Amino acid sequence: MPRPILAGVRVLWQGAEYRGRGRETHWQAALSLDGNRFLRFAPVNFLNPERQVRETTPGRALAWSSVTTGNLAGVDLWLAQELRGTMRLKTNVVWGEVDLRTLEDGAVILEGGGLGRRMSVYRLPEDDWSRHVKVDHSVSFAGGADLPVYLRVTQSDGHQAWTSPIYLIA
Repeated sequence: MPRPILAGVRVLWQGAEYRGRGRETHWQAALSLDGNRFLRFAPVNFLNPERQVRETTPGRALAWSSVTTGNLAGVDLWLAQELRGTMRLKTNVVWGEVDLRTLEDGAVILEGGGLGRRMSVYRLPEDDWSRHVKVDHSVSFAGGADLPVYLRVTQSDGHQAWTSPIYLIA
């Protein structure tokens, strides 16, 4: 019997309602698959033990409650068939259907307004992810004022690190 191809897909949600106090976005969500099934799943950046991803229909559906305040959370799925079928996402912020074949060409983004509120669905790399990064980026500005530049790194597990501002002075 042929071994199933494990195609990894990440569903990621992020953003905030607005700046300042009360910026939390509460995500009440459900995911279902038609024409495929997941063999396993893993939460991404679920740090609150009271909020968990639950399998509501074995191999076919998940539900969760999550909060973002500008950060991100998500779930990784390993599919039984490589990028086949349809994923249905329904949350109190965004909803939509994703034909999993479209992930061959990039991510599907469902915009949710607010400050960067969105849900993204994309394919995970097949090989082990690199543990090194090299960035070469040019910044230009007209001058006349100090320019704060921030660097942010998001790891594959969803954890983030960022710098204090690095000031460019004209």
